[in-house]
Amino acid sequence: MGGVGPLASSLDKSSGPERKAEAPQVRYAYLRSDGTAYIVGGSLTAGIGAYAYQLLGGRTLGAEAFAPVSVLLTIHFLTFIVILVPIEQLVVRRLTLDRARSGLPKRAHWLVGLTVLAATLFAFLGVDDYLNGDQRFIAFTGFTIVSHFAFASARGHLAGWRRFRAYGMTSGGASLFRLAIAVAITLIHPSASGFAVGLILGPAIVYLWRPFRPVAVDREEVEPEAREKLDERGLLTGLVLSAAASQTLLLAGPIVVGLLGGSAVQISIAFAAFTLGRAPLTFGYNLLARVLPPFTEMAARGYRDELRAWARGMAWASLTLAAVATVLGWYLGPWVVEVAFGAEFAPSPLASAAISFGVVFAGGGLFVGQILVARGEPARLAIAWLGGLLAGVAGLLLTGGLDAVARVSIAFSVGEIVALVALASAAVVTSRDDRARGVEVAYLVSKRTLDIAVALTVGILTLPLVLLAGVVVRLDSPGAVFFRQARIGRDGEPFGLLKLRTMQADADEKVFAEHLSRMQAAHHSRQAVPIAIRDDDRVTRVGRFLRAASLDELPNLWNVLRGHMSLVGPRPLVQAEAEMIGLDNKRFGVKPGITGLAQVEGRDTITMADRTRLDERYVDERSLGLDVSILFRTVVAVLRNPGD
Repeated sequence: MGGVGPLASSLDKSSGPERKAEAPQVRYAYLRSDGTAYIVGGSLTAGIGAYAYQLLGGRTLGAEAFAPVSVLLTIHFLTFIVILVPIEQLVVRRLTLDRARSGLPKRAHWLVGLTVLAATLFAFLGVDDYLNGDQRFIAFTGFTIVSHFAFASARGHLAGWRRFRAYGMTSGGASLFRLAIAVAITLIHPSASGFAVGLILGPAIVYLWRPFRPVAVDREEVEPEAREKLDERGLLTGLVLSAAASQTLLLAGPIVVGLLGGSAVQISIAFAAFTLGRAPLTFGYNLLARVLPPFTEMAARGYRDELRAWARGMAWASLTLAAVATVLGWYLGPWVVEVAFGAEFAPSPLASAAISFGVVFAGGGLFVGQILVARGEPARLAIAWLGGLLAGVAGLLLTGGLDAVARVSIAFSVGEIVALVALASAAVVTSRDDRARGVEVAYLVSKRTLDIAVALTVGILTLPLVLLAGVVVRLDSPGAVFFRQARIGRDGEPFGLLKLRTMQADADEKVFAEHLSRMQAAHHSRQAVPIAIRDDDRVTRVGRFLRAASLDELPNLWNVLRGHMSLVGPRPLVQAEAEMIGLDNKRFGVKPGITGLAQVEGRDTITMADRTRLDERYVDERSLGLDVSILFRTVVAVLRNPGD
């Protein structure tokens, strides 16, 4: 996601390279992170810290004493997601389009002011019924919203200026600071007011990173004429309406169970199931700041095909992941709820599977919706989510024969399906001019859609495996877990190929240099020398296993998402290998791939000349059918011939 418009760029360029680009001279290039890892880590930390804070408060204070804090947390969550996250998105989008346009529009301040007034009025009127008569929580309610408004605005500036590392650290840091305050209060004098103070003060840690200090970024400014096409009229209203509709689908479950005549036990079951089910979405909210800036730049620069490919790809990935989540929810969901809350809270397999299914679609809708945010189309965004809400109501009416929890769970999943379909349809709508641009454009859009869908699906499903492999790599030998290797991409452009490290960190480059010399001599004399180095003593024990199973290549999926690579294409070469073939070769006229025709025909046992011939054949014959065939053959080749 770091690059802008990789598909659009490929449509604008000629089929062959126009210039010879210089790649870094070192074989291994450890490049500075773009901050995505910090956002992921910070999001995980924030989610875990939030749940730990709630569990600590509940167990320390007891159900009755913790009740005011639980009400305050509910108000905080609703206002943060429905009001403050849209404001943060508005800031991110503003600064992406114009780095000098800091600050918020007056309507955002008015909106927050009205929210504070409404929330404190609710607290005042319900102080006896909901807050145990503690008058201090009336003020705590207003202070909580104000402190998190400042937090959301600050994070929006960090993301808008692409300070993703600071964004991730503030997200995790605020949660840990809040938890630390809660632990201190628990040790000194446990009280509901103390936990409320921790909730208010936690966000203040964001100011350690000086969020309103602009920094220079290595990226072209969006042209003024492009900014004018993406005005923000009605955007905040659309964001708030869509957030309210989406959160109604997600949070109203226990309330609706009660309205349907469900018992107190059923209401508790619905609360536990939906609380655990939405945990991945808590993680996803922080990731929005990572995808919105590049989507906004694509929209400003007219990269319509790339945005459509992302919308289609995320929708297809959601469908695949939802199928997996449904199976896991059916068999494991009741057990997970039982472990977390107790046996009496365990939902039925049907309800658990439906919630798991719906949560994945909710996450997909959350990210597909960012394309409409980037393009400044609030009406389509709001209509899609409101349509999902109406579909959820219809789902309730059509499932009258089931128990209340199952009815609400199924209605939730139906609403999320309709919302995602509506969002994706709005994001991929094409004009007559778009449909008349030819078969080649249709192939490129379809290929990019396939890349995104498969990369997201496989990347998410294998993330635990990659993390485990990273730990093993680090334990096996000192050095970084990942490395970026300088490779030559489309049109001779160098990029950093991300892989799991399989060699010693201080490995001698002499081995590779000698092998390269042998390949160069063989290439000129037309001798057969395999491209792979056999019995390479630089490879670690774990590295041999990772290579045999092709697990070291899984981080390549990040290169696919960023647009440097495709799933299928000629394998990217290092500079010396590329020069051996010649940068005017047609294989450099397309994106390199994780796999390709040469890999399924011979893997690494073939020669450079044979691989080049197969790469050229792929460029001449490429089609979506051939790409899909190569993907299936790759799986078979890896299983049949591990280690090649």
